[in-house]
Amino acid sequence: MTFLRFCAVGTLGFLVDAAITLAMTEVIQSGPTTGRIVAFIVAATVTWHLNRRYTFRSSAKASWLPYLTFTALGALINVGVYLIWIHVLGAAPMQIVLGIACGSIAALSFNFLVSRHVVFRAR
Repeated sequence: MTFLRFCAVGTLGFLVDAAITLAMTEVIQSGPTTGRIVAFIVAATVTWHLNRRYTFRSSAKASWLPYLTFTALGALINVGVYLIWIHVLGAAPMQIVLGIACGSIAALSFNFLVSRHVVFRAR
C-alpha cells in the first residue's frame, strides 16, 4: 500500500512539475532550463510534504534537503538510463518509449527505497 501511495504522490508531483514548467516558459517567458529547475524544486517540495504526511506518515522535521538531493539523483538515474538505452539500442520511436519507461522504473525504485529507508525511516 505504501508503494501505491508513493506512486500517487509521484503522479501529482509530475502534474505540478509540468504545470510550473509550462507556466514559467510560456507565461513568464523564462528559459526552459530555468523553468525546469524552479518546477523541480516546487514539485519536489510538494511530493516531500505529501510523502512525509501521507505515504510514510513520518514526523521527521529535517528531511527536506536530503529528500530534494535524493530526488535529484533519481532524476539523473532516470535520464542516464534513458540515454544509455537509446545509445545502445537506437532512437526508433519504440526504443525511445522503452528507454523512458526503463529510466522511470529505475528512478521510481531508487526514490522509493531511499525515501523509505533513508529520508523517512522510522527512528
